[in-house]
Amino acid sequence: MNSQELQFIEDLGLLIEKSGGSRTLGRVFGYLLIADKPKNLDEIAKDLLFSKATASLTIRQGLVVRFFEKVSIPGERKDCYRANTQSWISSMSEKVNEMIEWQTVFDYGLSLLAPDNRSALENLKGMKDYFDFMRWYLSDLDEQYELWKKRLN
Repeated sequence: MNSQELQFIEDLGLLIEKSGGSRTLGRVFGYLLIADKPKNLDEIAKDLLFSKATASLTIRQGLVVRFFEKVSIPGERKDCYRANTQSWISSMSEKVNEMIEWQTVFDYGLSLLAPDNRSALENLKGMKDYFDFMRWYLSDLDEQYELWKKRLN
């Protein structure tokens, strides 16, 4: 790997860390995003200067959050992994759907409050309004993304 690729990997590691994940997870994700082919644990550990145990733990974490996917390579006995770029699209769609749960909880909270508890009513109404707006705003996200991709081609 050249110095620019290493910098990309480090930058993505920092970004994932800033977003609440581990820097190691971000580094492996960056590495797999720019890899020319799926990689096994030995390659990941060697190229990123990790122990094999660290590479294994990170891959397991990445599989759980769907950053990575396991792939089978004919003739290869070791498990190989690649970045799962579709996970970001699926993840955003799931987040939009989770907003329904937030709205339901806020509706329930609003139904419990006494009408004279203005502060609590204002808090919950503000939160509910925000999630209502976000759900409405992002409701056609998948369709808009497909249209945007068509315009690029």
